[in-house]
Amino acid sequence: MTRRIIPRDRVAHELAVSSRLLDRYESLGLVRAVSEGAQVGYEPAQIRRLWTIVSFQRDLGINLAGVELILRLSDHLAEVHHRVQALADELRDLLELEEFDSPTPPDFHD
Repeated sequence: MTRRIIPRDRVAHELAVSSRLLDRYESLGLVRAVSEGAQVGYEPAQIRRLWTIVSFQRDLGINLAGVELILRLSDHLAEVHHRVQALADELRDLLELEEFDSPTPPDFHD
């Protein structure tokens, strides 16, 4: 399966930023570019992340250190959310298994 990437120069143009700025974001580990043959670009999730970074800086005036912190916290919250969801799924499965395995309680209404 081939990845769906958008070339780096097109992303820079659409976001109205320089390719050097995208390189800087990559070097800081804020985003990851991927290669597809000779083409280097970004997958849709990374483009959304770039849009967020640019919006935070350009529209909200948040400096790069603040953006890094916000993204790190956001990533951590997403990880916690996935863990909680997995635990909830596991608990639901255990409760369903217990319901299935437990004998029917006697009927004392007679």
